[in-house]
Amino acid sequence: MGLRSLFKRKKKNGSLSINRSVPQSPLISRLSSFNSRAEIEEELKQVFDKFDANGDGKISASELGAILDSLGHTAATVEELDDMIREVDADGDGFIDLQEFIELNTKDIDWDQVIESLREAFSIFDVDKNGSISAGELQNVLSSLGEDCSIAECRKMISGVDRDGNGVIDFEEFKAMMIKGSPFNNATEVGLRT
Repeated sequence: MGLRSLFKRKKKNGSLSINRSVPQSPLISRLSSFNSRAEIEEELKQVFDKFDANGDGKISASELGAILDSLGHTAATVEELDDMIREVDADGDGFIDLQEFIELNTKDIDWDQVIESLREAFSIFDVDKNGSISAGELQNVLSSLGEDCSIAECRKMISGVDRDGNGVIDFEEFKAMMIKGSPFNNATEVGLRT
C-alpha cells in the first residue's frame, strides 16, 4: 500500500453543456484557480496540522502509522511506513513536510477543470442565466432531482452561503460553498451527474 493511493482523487466526468452569456477572460480564470488552490491549501494545512501530532511541522513515520491506524488500515511495519514516507519525501529528510503534503494532495488536480466543472454545475441552478441562484431556482432544480424542499427551506440554504446578504447565490459564493462544503453540496453533486 502506497501513501499516494490513500490520498488519490478520482475525477468525475460529466457530459454537461454550458451556456455562457459572457466569455471568461484568461486572467479571471487564473485568478479563480489561484483562489481555489489557496483555499484548498489552507484546508490541507489544517489536515496536516492534525496529522502532525507533536507540532514540529513534519509528519514522521510514527505519526503516519497512527494516522493509518485511526483510518482503520491494518498495522503497517516500520519498513512499510518508511517506504510510504520516501514515496513523497522530496527533500529526503525522512519526513513529510507541509509542502510535500500539499503536493501529494494536489498534484493531479487540474484547477481550470475544477473551475469549469463548478461553472457547469452553477449553470444548472442558474435557470434564468442572470448570474445568480434564487430560492425559486434552487427549489425548481431540487424538485426536478426528486428533493422536496419548501421555498422557506431553500431560502435558509441560500442564507447559509450568501456572504453579501442579497438573498441569492452568485458564482463566487457557490464556488466557496462547494470548496468548503455546506448542506447544499449533496444536491449540487446530484446536479453534476445529470
